[in-house]
Amino acid sequence: MELFDVTFQTLDLALGAAGKRQEVLANNLANVNTPGYKRLDVEFDGMLAKAVDAARAGDSRSLDELRPGVNTDDSVAVRADGNSVDVDQEMAFLAENNIRYNALVQLSQKKLETLKYVISDGRR
Repeated sequence: MELFDVTFQTLDLALGAAGKRQEVLANNLANVNTPGYKRLDVEFDGMLAKAVDAARAGDSRSLDELRPGVNTDDSVAVRADGNSVDVDQEMAFLAENNIRYNALVQLSQKKLETLKYVISDGRR
């Protein structure tokens, strides 16, 4: 059995993607008044789910090669100046991403606490 299994690797990748999404969302807000700026977003959740399924089936390479992708979001309305950033929507995305990041940190801590407990033979 590996010490750091697929769960640890998945949590690490998800934390990295949440950090990247935070950068992208902050960049969107910084460019809210830039004419022609198109909002960006991070594509990761679907790719992570497929990679985890592949890893559980024995293809650990899929997780090793996984990186979050930054894409232009063409699904949002564009203002007259060509900018597609909505401040309220970006702030909601930031709040959602913050909650996700904190949950991932808590899951990582619990996983590490469990590992520590096992290593210490159940002694606290």
